[in-house]
Amino acid sequence: MTPPLPPSVEASRMDALRALWSGAGLQQIEVRDITVERTFADFDDFWSKTAGSAALSAMLATMTPAAVDALKTGVRARLHHKADGQIVSSARANAIRGRVA
Repeated sequence: MTPPLPPSVEASRMDALRALWSGAGLQQIEVRDITVERTFADFDDFWSKTAGSAALSAMLATMTPAAVDALKTGVRARLHHKADGQIVSSARANAIRGRVA
């Protein structure tokens, strides 16, 4: 299954953002990426918080229990587990600002 993506995911790429803002006449354009990390106690903590999001809960509701279990197994294998069982997850967002001429 493919999770739903935000509208116009291509427009969120750094080069596309700069081009859009420049094309709109903005000046002194500055871009940067913002990276955040979140630590979860264990996989169950991660899954309960993640699966509760609006986009994922809607997708999970359409899946069979066996398919959800298979997904959980695949996700668990891809996550970084610390020695104490904690899971650290990171995310990145692009930020841009500019001035109207």
